[in-house]
Amino acid sequence: MVKKAGEKTGQFGLWLTEYISENHPSQGYQVYYDHGDPRLHDNVVVIKGFLGDTVTSKNKLADLDVMVANQNNEVLLLIEIEESSLSPKTLFGDVFASLFSTKFAVNVDGKQIYFSITKQTILLVAGYVPRKTRKKSNLMIDIRSRLENFSGPDDSISMDQVNFVIGEDIGSCLACLQRKVIDDLF
Repeated sequence: MVKKAGEKTGQFGLWLTEYISENHPSQGYQVYYDHGDPRLHDNVVVIKGFLGDTVTSKNKLADLDVMVANQNNEVLLLIEIEESSLSPKTLFGDVFASLFSTKFAVNVDGKQIYFSITKQTILLVAGYVPRKTRKKSNLMIDIRSRLENFSGPDDSISMDQVNFVIGEDIGSCLACLQRKVIDDLF
């Protein structure tokens, strides 16, 4: 069986949609996610981070995998999931593309919906570094500590709201991510 790109990410997005719907319906949270089947679920969309007031191909900086927003169209949580082994370049790209985005948008039924970030918006970057690549794992720790000292633009996600969920394989990473999301949102 051929693995579809983003398959685990789509499964995670569906899990989060169902979890919030079943356990916290009164919160009024909306979950959007990529890599699912938009014919089956209307919240399967491309989540675009951009600079400015309206998204275009010229100002789009990031494509995120999962977004949770409140009824005021404020982003509560953004998630980027790397399903292949995490590299320093990928980690930097995921973080900085999201940090420099001032708004996020999704297109639902042909209509662009815009979302703002707040100082409470959380960014989670999830991925894995196999145990056998210990040097790479140590490098990821060094990179994480350097990123923590970075201060982004005032109108962006606060660096102290950026967290990393790194496992030894994609399965353990996603299990940790589920717990982290529940802890952060509820």
